Amino acid sequence: MSTPSPVDDTPRTPPPAGGPGSGGQSPSDPRADGPGGTGPSGKGPNGTGPDGSGPEKPTGPQRAVVRYSLALAGLLAGAILFSMLSLPLVMLSGVLAVAAMICAVICLIVGIRAGQVPQAIVTGVIGLIVGGYVFVSAVSTAFIWDIRAEYEECISDAITEQTRALCQEDYNSQIGDWFENLTGQPLPGSPAG
Repeated sequence: MSTPSPVDDTPRTPPPAGGPGSGGQSPSDPRADGPGGTGPSGKGPNGTGPDGSGPEKPTGPQRAVVRYSLALAGLLAGAILFSMLSLPLVMLSGVLAVAAMICAVICLIVGIRAGQVPQAIVTGVIGLIVGGYVFVSAVSTAFIWDIRAEYEECISDAITEQTRALCQEDYNSQIGDWFENLTGQPLPGSPAG
């Protein structure tokens, strides 16, 4: 039995026995050309798996990219946190920064092999930049160990804000002198003396 359509005057007929409601595929269904009626890509509707049950599971290389990205984030966070501590713990930031840079390179390689080139490049470059910055900071702290130790002792003994400001001023002066003795140039950003 056919019912008239309100849009046009052509009668509508119920779908054939192999129609979408019964689990079969009609020849005109665009999803019918893949395995199980999922299309040429093997994906079901809305990016689901071939059987339409849920999202596709990531492949082994994609899981490796996620693992290395998480490891990189953890190493960078640890390096930044350790760089804010006092001597000698601040030196661990350099070790974590080197590990983060190695992880960034691995993440870059694994991401490119997994076909995730843009994400791999962004993750790898950001990891290398941040890790390199923290590493340079740790190395420079090693060069000025005595000045930094004296500054930290002064700050720990300071009671008033004025005393803390004097500690900071003395530290900046010593850093400027150290930089000028090393390079023969005044420290950039230091006041002209």
